[in-house]
Amino acid sequence: MRLEDIVTVKIGRNLSRGNEKNDLTLVAYSYEDLIHDLDGLFLDSKTSFSKDLNHNDGYLSSAGEVVFSFVSSKAGIVSDLNQGKVINQNFAKLIIGYDDLDSSYLCYVLNESYSMKKQMAISMQGSTVPKLTPSILKELEIKLPTLEKQRMIGKAYFFLRKRQALAKKQAELEEQLYLEVLKQLEQ
Repeated sequence: MRLEDIVTVKIGRNLSRGNEKNDLTLVAYSYEDLIHDLDGLFLDSKTSFSKDLNHNDGYLSSAGEVVFSFVSSKAGIVSDLNQGKVINQNFAKLIIGYDDLDSSYLCYVLNESYSMKKQMAISMQGSTVPKLTPSILKELEIKLPTLEKQRMIGKAYFFLRKRQALAKKQAELEEQLYLEVLKQLEQ
């Protein structure tokens, strides 16, 4: 089935046109926020994932929502820490309108599925700047296993992402420690 049959793609706000007075206080959701959310931060938060997410708040992110970056072709789930940030035109909210689709599985399929990557690559052929468009995203074909299997795959995917992020952080901290020890020995 096509993605547009089960997901509504709501493109973010064009921030360059914002001339309202309250725009000065708004913080934009960034690629770094997406990667932070994708690396499993939300697994530790107290976010309640519900089908009744409030999508009427315009372009503001809500914890538990799936966001997709058109620039990096990556999807993630907004964490508590990034709730309330403005989704700009480089992102879209993927509003799930299908009861048998797990948000974590949707992220896995968009980010890692060979079939999905192949479809994206074919769709972006000939582009000088390979960037997925909303219309291409909507046309992607997605296969859905049972909801139970989706949840298992989605949970395992985010667990893997979190383990990878923690291993990277550990390596960075070890490097800092060793360099500090070497600095102390040098004196």
